Amino acid sequence: MNVIKNILIIALALLVQSTVIGRFTIFGVRPDLAMLVLLYLASTSESFEITLYGFLIGFLQDVYSPEYLGYNSLVMSLVGFALGFIRERITVERGAVRLFMTLLACLAHDLLYLTFYSHLDLSMMLSLFLRWSIAGALFTSVLSVVLMTVWEWIEEGGLLFVFKQLMGYRR
Repeated sequence: MNVIKNILIIALALLVQSTVIGRFTIFGVRPDLAMLVLLYLASTSESFEITLYGFLIGFLQDVYSPEYLGYNSLVMSLVGFALGFIRERITVERGAVRLFMTLLACLAHDLLYLTFYSHLDLSMMLSLFLRWSIAGALFTSVLSVVLMTVWEWIEEGGLLFVFKQLMGYRR
């Protein structure tokens, strides 16, 4: 049942990404909901499952751009594998750590993707990375922290809990 729920979350995120998120751009930069979903699944799934979910997310993204078929599948699988590996070694509870991990995952994803996309053309890769990837990773990271904080607030029941988490209070 959990797998079905996760697949539905992936489908919903990709649907929202392709329809609604285009309206929420800042200077042409959009958040990456697929990466946010992969990060969420990394916090709730086993290491091998995260890699498979990464592949599924990447494959579904590749359907939108068949001329680059396989790029997203490979890159999201690698990022999913890395997130699973990191998840077993690091506990991500504080907002600053979440922000950093999301930023790192987004930048790694974009760097890997642009490597394949540019066919190792360093000037093209660097240009795209500096122009779009850094801003997109920052946007996605901030959105990730906001959404996770709101989610915890809803789950745990209150603004006081969120304030304590942001200030570093431990139970």
